[in-house]
Amino acid sequence: MFIDLGVIFMVILLKNFLNKGLMMQAWIKTLKPNLLNKDLKSENVTVVLGNEACDLDSGVSAITLAYHLYNQDPSKFVLPMLNIKQQDYPLKTELVFCLNKINIREEDLIFSDQLDLHTIDKVNLVLVDHNVLKPQYAELESKVSEVLDHHVQERAPDDSTKLTIEKVGSCSTLVAEKIFRENPEFAESDTLKLILETILQDTVLLSPSAKKVTDKDIAMVEKIESVIGGQDRKSLYDEVQAAKEKIEHLTPFQLLRRDLKSALTDKVKVSLSAVPTPVSEFLQLKDVWKDVEAFSQEEGSDLILVLGYKITEGSISRDMLVYSRAHATLFEAITRGLENPQLNLQLERSPVSGAEGHVIYFKQGNGALSRKVILPAVKDI
Repeated sequence: MFIDLGVIFMVILLKNFLNKGLMMQAWIKTLKPNLLNKDLKSENVTVVLGNEACDLDSGVSAITLAYHLYNQDPSKFVLPMLNIKQQDYPLKTELVFCLNKINIREEDLIFSDQLDLHTIDKVNLVLVDHNVLKPQYAELESKVSEVLDHHVQERAPDDSTKLTIEKVGSCSTLVAEKIFRENPEFAESDTLKLILETILQDTVLLSPSAKKVTDKDIAMVEKIESVIGGQDRKSLYDEVQAAKEKIEHLTPFQLLRRDLKSALTDKVKVSLSAVPTPVSEFLQLKDVWKDVEAFSQEEGSDLILVLGYKITEGSISRDMLVYSRAHATLFEAITRGLENPQLNLQLERSPVSGAEGHVIYFKQGNGALSRKVILPAVKDI
């Protein structure tokens, strides 16, 4: 019997094509239209959720891991959700820049004020770049099936949740590791380059002096480049850093919202805003105290920490402001806790003028310690 090898070959190619998922850019543009056609009361939906700051690492981790999960089983409905309101997206200048480069626009993305997770009866949550849900989602903790994070572990281990929590420089490193472990042939260049840019940004170009990079970060950068080819790492880093530092068009109020996390109890709320400029320069901006107070009112903050930083030739310098208009006891507890020698922030305090209420400025001697250290410490105070 004659066998047409050409036909067999074409059938194999067609089968592989049909089984292969969409490219990331094309896939993400299908999500909102598909969401409108879904019955959220009956269908299984996996949501990959980044943290409330929605910085580059959080946003990229959510999008790329969701894309990987889709590729593993294109029949499943998987959504990345950016854990901010849509109005705050333009403030995330480096995330906007990196996604725009690959033609992923604001209108393609799903934000927390566009999808109420409580309305999805069969929701499966995967957390990236944080390991506990913020209070508004607390009742959904039982829906969390997996966590990838590089912050201090706050989540208690349980048999129903797969935890990957490691002190690497970037959560995107853990995402890359999972992708290559579960799909060794993965080679979608936009996805991998997005992860590469993020790891380089988070580790300050793999710089040992920044005290962030780990062997695993380096290994994932090298693995990515073995797939997509060697990259001009410094150019990639400089482009993203320039976008991150492009803040001259932002008001003090917008800067405080730009990279925000909170520590919340049933009694008090502490807001921690990271700004990509020294606090000493932030305080010189027009209407700064008016905006600080407006931010405090909008967020319902009892105390605000403004965490400033500047990167110079691979080294990070930091300073901070602690402000509370009316909560003297909380202010004293937080400032004493931050000055605790065991925390090793190496703080040097100076008075601040121009503000009503309780305020102090700290120059931080240990630039290696970021909000990843300060936020858990504040929660423990």
